[in-house]
Amino acid sequence: MKLNKFTATAIGVGVVLSGTVVGVATPASAASTCTTWISRDQSTGYGKCTGGNTRLSNHRVKVVCMGPRGDTANVYGKWVNTRHGETSKAVCTINPVKSGVGVYRISIETDEPL
Repeated sequence: MKLNKFTATAIGVGVVLSGTVVGVATPASAASTCTTWISRDQSTGYGKCTGGNTRLSNHRVKVVCMGPRGDTANVYGKWVNTRHGETSKAVCTINPVKSGVGVYRISIETDEPL
């Protein structure tokens, strides 16, 4: 397969741009300055990060909720500011005793600008 110089350059630029878009859009894994906790009744998960490199640093909590039959669902908290140490909250249920639903797993997602 023979490519001319223009085609090879266009392909190279496309690869670089697509790599950049993926890097910006993909949330990073949780930083060591983050903490998570679950409410006493197991209905709500919380996540808080402090630090952040810029004023645009954000994070949110991701909670995996589990029902009485073992079925799961992902629930995400709002994106909040990391630099200001705000807390993100995700609610599985408002009545865990009646529904049998509770927090199964909890984690943090960060959106650190590059």
